[in-house]
Amino acid sequence: MFDWLKRQRSSRGFGIHSPFAYNFVLNVLREKCPYYAYDEIMEHDNRLIFRIALSLCPSEIRGGSVPREVTRNLPSVSRDRGNHPFPLYVVTKATPFVSEEISAPFAALFLDMDADMKKSLRALTDSLTDYGMVFSNPHRAVVVADRNLPRQDFSINF
Repeated sequence: MFDWLKRQRSSRGFGIHSPFAYNFVLNVLREKCPYYAYDEIMEHDNRLIFRIALSLCPSEIRGGSVPREVTRNLPSVSRDRGNHPFPLYVVTKATPFVSEEISAPFAALFLDMDADMKKSLRALTDSLTDYGMVFSNPHRAVVVADRNLPRQDFSINF
């Protein structure tokens, strides 16, 4: 019960001091207003992928079965807009994640986590000792492994 209350409080921005994390939680993970592509994107997890990709502007989206309507509605990546030149990994039960195969910087989205995915997430977060942010709850997690971000973990309802 206490963990749920703590996640609920953090989900509204209380106690989050990093400007990146505050913006990411309130305007990406917890965003309630419809985006322009929501008419085509119906599933909740696909909308989450779309919002994260739109916010981080990754160089590419890897893994998982990302529907065409998600990638079709994303603007083209432009490095001069200050985008993050790293990939976004979408990890599901059908697409296992091996943290040894990737190196920072990157972003990873874990959907519908089971015990094996939680072990992979734990191994990944343990490897990030000096940098990167992790936003998680019992079912989903987002890891942003950017060397410009301080090492922080957030327990968030999204």
